[in-house]
Amino acid sequence: MPAPQTIYVIQSAHTDIGYTHPQEQIALMYLEHYDRVLELCQQTADAPEASRFKWTCETSWQVQHYLTHRPEREAEFLHYVRSGQIEITAAYLHFTDLIDPDAYRRSLAWVVAYCRAHKLPLRCAMHCDINGWPWSLADILAEYDIPYFCSQIHLDSATDPLGARGSVHYFWLLAQIAPFLPDTPVRVPQAFWWQGPKGGKVLHWLGEHYLQGNVLGISSPRGFAADKTRYFLETDRLSVDDLYAQAVQAVPRYLARLKADGYPYTIHMVSTGASLSTTRRQIRAGARGSRVGTPNTRVCSCAQPRSASGLMRGRSATLVPGPSTNGLARPLGARSGFAERPGSASPPYPAPPCRCARSCRAQRRPRAAAYLAIALEQERLALEHTWNAWSSSAQPNAPMNAYQGAVKAVTFHRAELFLDEAIGAALRALVPPSDETRLYSHATQAGLSSRTVHFSAGDMQLDPTAQQLVGADGVAVPFQREHPDLPEYITTLALSEVGIHALVVRAIPPMVASSTTSLPVLETNAWQIALDPQTGGLSRLYDKRTGREWNDPLSAYAFGQLIHEAVIHPLGREATHNTARFVALDIAQDELRARMGDTAVFAHTRLTFDHAPQQLGGPVFDELVVQGSAAAIGRVSAHWRLYHQLPLVELVLAWDKVWSDLPEAAYVVFPFAAAGGRLELETSGGFFQPGSHAVGGQLPGTCSTYYTIQRAARITAESDAQLLWLPIDAPLVMTNAVHYNRWETEPYRWNGLLASMPVNHYWHTNFATSQRGHIRLRYRFFSPHGLHTEEALQMAMPVEALGWR
Repeated sequence: MPAPQTIYVIQSAHTDIGYTHPQEQIALMYLEHYDRVLELCQQTADAPEASRFKWTCETSWQVQHYLTHRPEREAEFLHYVRSGQIEITAAYLHFTDLIDPDAYRRSLAWVVAYCRAHKLPLRCAMHCDINGWPWSLADILAEYDIPYFCSQIHLDSATDPLGARGSVHYFWLLAQIAPFLPDTPVRVPQAFWWQGPKGGKVLHWLGEHYLQGNVLGISSPRGFAADKTRYFLETDRLSVDDLYAQAVQAVPRYLARLKADGYPYTIHMVSTGASLSTTRRQIRAGARGSRVGTPNTRVCSCAQPRSASGLMRGRSATLVPGPSTNGLARPLGARSGFAERPGSASPPYPAPPCRCARSCRAQRRPRAAAYLAIALEQERLALEHTWNAWSSSAQPNAPMNAYQGAVKAVTFHRAELFLDEAIGAALRALVPPSDETRLYSHATQAGLSSRTVHFSAGDMQLDPTAQQLVGADGVAVPFQREHPDLPEYITTLALSEVGIHALVVRAIPPMVASSTTSLPVLETNAWQIALDPQTGGLSRLYDKRTGREWNDPLSAYAFGQLIHEAVIHPLGREATHNTARFVALDIAQDELRARMGDTAVFAHTRLTFDHAPQQLGGPVFDELVVQGSAAAIGRVSAHWRLYHQLPLVELVLAWDKVWSDLPEAAYVVFPFAAAGGRLELETSGGFFQPGSHAVGGQLPGTCSTYYTIQRAARITAESDAQLLWLPIDAPLVMTNAVHYNRWETEPYRWNGLLASMPVNHYWHTNFATSQRGHIRLRYRFFSPHGLHTEEALQMAMPVEALGWR
């Protein structure tokens, strides 16, 4: 006799701050949702336990948001948490995988403190939809004794972690979103022990789509990604009988399909991240189904099925992956104005401001602490996964598209603004006023020989040719203008002690301006580079200390070359989305293959450089500058810099981008002469080897086309020479080829090519269908010869000074 099957129904509301409605409107809708949750809890509180309404708070932001705006209902809310009808989960929001471990850990602070203060269980973190999380999340959850992690990620234009090649959502087969082959595999949920880089473990439930229950008749299938008002629930006329008629057919078919595909458990978890107007009907339909012999259906909170022994009797494995997501299914590109400050475009934000403000908080300086809290909340909202409006390409002229995009952009700028305010308040609390204005910087690690420190002129009148900076030790250091259009400067400092350091401005005899030549070669004690004037890239990148030439002269691309890509296929964006995936992975019928055809999908454009290169000297760095343009790209100025006090090469691209009517992307390509070597990318928590499914590599089935990295790639040549590559402002990276429509996830060996992807307008709900304006991109190359990787990274990363006081 087959083992009985139990379905645990998880009821929740998905967290998209934006997307379907403007952000402020969404926030109001969550308040109304939770009002309804408490009503349903009260109405079923005296029912048998199995028939009571149960609710899972998908993110702790929902809880904090509700209790902040409904403080009068907190006691009622706590009552139902303690009675088991409501469960609080740990994840604050569904973040992109740009988030780093420190920011993720800070995002848990409120919910951990709240649950401890009120003696509430905190057993599970959830991530739903297309987003990312740090590899170190397993360690972080283990630190807080949170035993379970649930992911329910979307396969739209994505891959299936641990899944079969070409697997799709089960409900895609039901809806026939495409003409699939009969043997198309579906996602099979599974449990495994997920281990972080420090050894922390959580039981990871890799589930189906977070709306799976809505297509099985367990809850209403009323679509949420549709043109509608915030009151669309009022038009949902489905009755309990309507739902039951669907469920009694759909649920057994789904379970049969899972069993046929090797699903090993006797319990199932089905999520309904749907409207609250259908939840009461769902409970009744589930109870009715149990009476007539369909699988046992139970409404529960999120952690309950994971603690059931039935789950543990199934297949489980200890995995040590790199990124444990499906890759970044909606790859992010730079937007004009987001990549303008050192450290601002790729979290974490600069550590010194945060540490300085925390010092004020520790000394009970409330103003700095308050500004820091605002900055960190804005940072979390900036990293929240909703980067788009559902109608941006379906209804490109809808005014709400621009509104939602602008609101999202403001979170980035507010994070920067309030970090500056926190720094300013912290400095004024820690440093007494004086008669002389000083520039303050902060060192978090002792013993570093040098770092590049960036600062703005503020209210000072600065002239690098007639001034220098002097530290407390009396040593004078030069500085240099770093940005041609803004009063931003750079210096190289050796801050040997941890703490705050002050520098004053001192006049010096005016220096003779450096000569300008057209020689396309630069050299320091550490590096020699040569510029190819035809491409704007390097023809030589020679590490003098290791004797290693890092540029591959046989590549079809120049080293550091900007490539623009436009979709020219008749299907437009669809030719880069699911249609392309279904065809590439051999699950499409001939009808769909014919639609895709053999027509070229992409057209590539390269810059034409119309000016001879200039060689410019300076006290901090020398640079080679060349300018080029193309009708599809706009105008670009490429600056190749060699730093005098550091083994550092830097490429700065100043791009005045033009609008594109076609879906577009852009790449900055770096063909390294390291085809036989080893590539490791830094994800949140440590380095992993892309393309490998062994320990230290990436999870099988995860995206192998592009990766979001934190600070750097570590490249080791076959001779053991090493190089650190830092895409400061554009951390989305491709390996092996400039080829967006790569859908295979099998292991591969790195061939030496890396391509940064600073612009991408392929996803059909991106805020803007294109963009125009100024984009500034920086890429650094650091020779770590004789240094530990972390020490080298600390020296290679740009650091912002705290400011003037």
